Amino acid sequence: MLIMSRSKYKKKTIHGNEYFFVRLYHKNLRKPVDLYSKTETELKAKIKSKEYELDRGVTSEKAFFGDYLKKWLDTVHINGKKEGTIHNYYVNYDNHIKGSPVEKIRLKDLNALDLQDYYQKIIDTKGINVVKSIHKMVCPCLRYAFANQKILQDFTKAIKLPSPKEKDEETGYRVLSRNEQEKFVKSIKGATYEVLFLTALNTGLRIGELLALTWDDVDFEKKELIVNKQLIYMTDRTTKKYEYKVTPPKTKAGNRIVPIPGFLIARLEELKIEEMEKKDRLKNKHANLNLIFSAKLGGFLAFSSVRTSLVTILKKNSIEHFKIHSLRHTYATRLYELGEQPKTVQTLLGHNDIAMTLNVYTHVLEDICAISAGKMDTLHYELLSATTAQ
Repeated sequence: MLIMSRSKYKKKTIHGNEYFFVRLYHKNLRKPVDLYSKTETELKAKIKSKEYELDRGVTSEKAFFGDYLKKWLDTVHINGKKEGTIHNYYVNYDNHIKGSPVEKIRLKDLNALDLQDYYQKIIDTKGINVVKSIHKMVCPCLRYAFANQKILQDFTKAIKLPSPKEKDEETGYRVLSRNEQEKFVKSIKGATYEVLFLTALNTGLRIGELLALTWDDVDFEKKELIVNKQLIYMTDRTTKKYEYKVTPPKTKAGNRIVPIPGFLIARLEELKIEEMEKKDRLKNKHANLNLIFSAKLGGFLAFSSVRTSLVTILKKNSIEHFKIHSLRHTYATRLYELGEQPKTVQTLLGHNDIAMTLNVYTHVLEDICAISAGKMDTLHYELLSATTAQ
């Protein structure tokens, strides 16, 4: 007769189901924890896992990763950050963490493969820059969780960013060819935002920087634009309502002086006269913000209005779609093609690090290097011919 050994674990019946049960005591627990499983083997595994965590000082953390990340942003990470940076973090969270596969994974259960898989799934649709921005936010959060004994290990270094497809450029924005640029300039003639588009194309300013410009920022004599602020559309954390805010540039290098071509100075002078006439006409209805590019009543111009206008112009004139940020990249590309030095381009674009400038415009520099090699080839044969003639 086979005699079954008795289990050392108690049994409990919950909602008609029988479970093995143990009350776990540990020096790192303020009070004991009850563990349940349907089988004795599963319960042993649970006990082993729990003791492993407790022996290493990991405190109980039932929060989902998405909730923990949001709390970390609210209470830790945004401290001392600029308004624009804070806004970008929350936009990143709302667009790429909320509703994502990693949002509802328990913080203590999250691992490198979970994030690796998520990055791989979105890279082809969102692009490498979005993946990098998510990673830049997630990593310090996980390091913070590890430092506060919420997770067993800091696995951030084990995560490898996936490689984008070859067609996916670093910037995600295309550069207009010279022919496209010429066609675009002709297409915007007489358009509502013609001077805005021309300014973007000939100064390389970001859209937020353009929409924050005031007439005080233009030096008509020196033919210069003073860039020291940006316009962002963000949620007020108190009222939870979206509103326009003028904030300092993203980085210290964003504060810069950009030269303006003579033809653009003339167009800005014309625009200023038009804006002054509009202000006189509207009187107290005018917002009186002294903006160069303003809405009908002198207030901040909506980003969506500019984008809609651009899309309409491109469709009407059969120009391949591009985003307004492409005008910035086109400006930089033209500078390189005209022989400008990378350090100068970095300064004009407001990049904090020259490595960023060089990385973004690698394709342009490669073309320039190829041209330089051709010039050296021509020089060689010219010298050879001169030597032979002697």
